[in-house]
Amino acid sequence: MGTTSTIATKTPTALDAAENLAGRVGSAAGNVFDATKAAGKQVGSVASDEMLKLKADLDDLIARLPSLSDIDLNAAKEKLLQQVAVAREATNQATASAREKLNQGAEVAGEYVKEKPLQSVAVAAGVGILIGMLIARSK
Repeated sequence: MGTTSTIATKTPTALDAAENLAGRVGSAAGNVFDATKAAGKQVGSVASDEMLKLKADLDDLIARLPSLSDIDLNAAKEKLLQQVAVAREATNQATASAREKLNQGAEVAGEYVKEKPLQSVAVAAGVGILIGMLIARSK
């Protein structure tokens, strides 16, 4: 009987630890997802703003085209090319930022698995058991 009571007392503690660990892993994954989503929104916002500015300048140029001299036309062309370069650079920076945040999240998860491989396996097993129980219930 001593063995049974020891197993019974260890099981809830191990399950609690696995649930706690699963919660922390889930929270970390949620944080990575949120950061990635925010970075994606930032990329979209920057690209949209730059494209609106570019469109406005292009519309202005088209409206003034008949009255422009060759010198003015070349100056307008250079300005337009500079704005395209600025828009491209802003989009590249925002994309790099999003990529960096995603890589940081993956790195943190990887380090956690390296530091605590047994807990990581336990969490994966616990999550698998929970998913299995949920699937069995739904049938």
